[in-house]
Amino acid sequence: MALSSPSTPCSSPPSSQTQELAQIELQDRLNLHSIKALHYMRSQRPKNTSKAYVNKHKEWQVKEHPCDLVSSSYEKLNEMLQSFCKKQGFPDGELVTEKKLVYFLDTEVLNRPLRSSQYKKDRTRPDGSKVEQTLGSNSITQYINAIVDLWKFQKSIGTNSFPNPRGYAVSALMTGRLHKESERKREQYLDRAAGTLQDGYSKDKIKDFVRYCWQGWRTKDLKHRKPQAQESYLRTAVDFLFSHNMLLRGESRRQLQFPDLFTISLPNEGPTPCWPMIMIMNNGKTNQFGRLQYMGVMRHQDPLLCTMSQAAFYLFYRWQIVGESPPRFRSRPEWYNFHFFKGSDREKPISYEIQLKWANEVYKAINLSTDKKTHAGRAQGTKQAELEGVEENQIRRAGQWNQDALTNCYLTHLPRKFLRSMAGFQPDAIGNYYLPRAKIQPPDSLVRALWPWIDQWLAWFQSNDPTNEPPSGATSQEQEDRDDMAAQGFFRLLNQLRIILLQDSVLLQAQFPRHSMWDDPIFAREDYTAFAEQIRQSLLCTETPQEIQLRQTLPIIADRLSVLQKDIHQVVDLHGYQAHEQLRKISRQLHDLLSGHVTFAVRAMDTSIIEARTPDSDSFTPSSQLAACLSEASSLQPPVDKQQLLPQGIDTPSSLLSPSRSLYSLSRTIQTVPEVWREWTCGLGANPSVQSLERSYGATWRPSSRERVMFCRRKVIIDEIYARYGKGLSLDAAVEELELVRCRGKLSLYQLSQLLSKAR
Repeated sequence: MALSSPSTPCSSPPSSQTQELAQIELQDRLNLHSIKALHYMRSQRPKNTSKAYVNKHKEWQVKEHPCDLVSSSYEKLNEMLQSFCKKQGFPDGELVTEKKLVYFLDTEVLNRPLRSSQYKKDRTRPDGSKVEQTLGSNSITQYINAIVDLWKFQKSIGTNSFPNPRGYAVSALMTGRLHKESERKREQYLDRAAGTLQDGYSKDKIKDFVRYCWQGWRTKDLKHRKPQAQESYLRTAVDFLFSHNMLLRGESRRQLQFPDLFTISLPNEGPTPCWPMIMIMNNGKTNQFGRLQYMGVMRHQDPLLCTMSQAAFYLFYRWQIVGESPPRFRSRPEWYNFHFFKGSDREKPISYEIQLKWANEVYKAINLSTDKKTHAGRAQGTKQAELEGVEENQIRRAGQWNQDALTNCYLTHLPRKFLRSMAGFQPDAIGNYYLPRAKIQPPDSLVRALWPWIDQWLAWFQSNDPTNEPPSGATSQEQEDRDDMAAQGFFRLLNQLRIILLQDSVLLQAQFPRHSMWDDPIFAREDYTAFAEQIRQSLLCTETPQEIQLRQTLPIIADRLSVLQKDIHQVVDLHGYQAHEQLRKISRQLHDLLSGHVTFAVRAMDTSIIEARTPDSDSFTPSSQLAACLSEASSLQPPVDKQQLLPQGIDTPSSLLSPSRSLYSLSRTIQTVPEVWREWTCGLGANPSVQSLERSYGATWRPSSRERVMFCRRKVIIDEIYARYGKGLSLDAAVEELELVRCRGKLSLYQLSQLLSKAR
């Protein structure tokens, strides 16, 4: 009897053993795909992170991990002499737990001596004993991060059910170590200036760095290794300026390729047209997901500090002196893989070891000491921008430390204030971009003679004729990319670079006349000689354009006008308040007089007395008669107290100086120094200013002890404002400076007055 098909109703159900095998196979497939996904995530991490984690994982692990079957990072695990977990004999093997991590750190990491290195010197104490230098807190934190990363992997594949090992015990261990970190550095005689403001360089050192790269091959290269040595020196100068002026990491510079560079025009920067060199960064240490980022650099005032100028000469040396063939731009695969800082081949980037080697050589030659090497420019460029007044958000955008949605999705990522500062201009000075050496433009014949293939390729890209062959004339099976925007952007940059090269060559040739670059025929042409002479003559008598002079003068005038306007407002407010008070007094006195609240006496006089006292009847008038009557009445009557002749309830001069009640109570709700200053000078709301009360009444307007105490506290703050004003600050600046002191110390007005009183 034939067996029925499994799909027929009479087929028997699968056995339980078959179901179990199917579930096991399904679970294996799930685990395999999970492991592959985790391995892919690990493979996409920054190289330095992977390099740091691998060695620390090796110290921990017992045997090959399942991920090692697909990961080349773990191929050398079996070569380890003995791992920590195997040495301790843990029954659960390499599973990461908090107790294991604490034990591992305490016995294997905390007191581990540093490995010997050419950058680390052995030190001895005065008694001759050796100083054992141990790992710092940052290195210990890297160990913790690496082991926690291993725990995450074990947790993801289901082999570890323990909680996160970074628990309270690990935190307590690290806290104790941090408390002793300063003591450890002192005992091991570590450089106390490392990582401080002293750990860097000045602008003069940058010039020394670039200057040595231009002429160091003559003194250092005894084996006459040119032109390779000259190219390496020029490459090192450009690499250093990229790091300093663009805040680029070493990895970002090594991975830079030609299609990542372009230029656009920045309007409203000044009389000199501004075409910065812009770099696309869609991959790097903090950008693993292809997020679009930019960074740029403007042409500097000084050719030695100009990144664009040094980049132009580096490319010129490669294409003109060494004889490297220019890229072919017919299709993207023909040039998209070309690196700006090339290694052994232009499709391979320069290695970290070569980058570090040449940087250290120049550092040593110019006697520049820094704790960082390839990262020094990024660190010092940030400090320089801050010292020159660049805002923090501009520095964050320049160094790609801002990750908010507005910056990532909508802004151009070009922090123009930072770019101005790194080009030698004031960050807030809009419209002051002016380069005297760029005033004279080279003739078109000279520009086209340098890298003539640029114009040929641009004509090919702009041509709509499909039969027009590319400039090289060679046929290729690749599809033509006439709409390649990256190529056209790169050509626009090269066109600006060759103009910059011709203009700056006049100045650099005078500084480094023995460089082999000047042997190129382009610098022997008649039109170049005439152009160079024009540049030299124009630099002899440089004048600041009137446009810039006006821009530099207008802020000063605007500041003075603003100060005058505030002073006028204060004077007008003061006089207005005084006039208002006088009108109120007159109105009150008239009201008392008309309402009968004031009593006064009228006395009659004998007319004969008045006539006898009038020598000239012709000049006698009713007004003079009334005056004479009053005079005579006053002479006949006994002396009368003048206080009785004044309306009752009206302040006499003495009563004005001695009021029976407080005319104004100081506000108890204000909390800032500007509010105290406004109450003193202008008054709050419709109330009088304290300054006017002091001028009119002295201390009598505040008869109560409560007001006198509050006034004394506020007066300490007012006196400090005037003291700072006497030292050259404006009143507004003095108020803001004192408010900054209060905010930084988180002080109340009372605490601020106490602090100022103690400081006197």
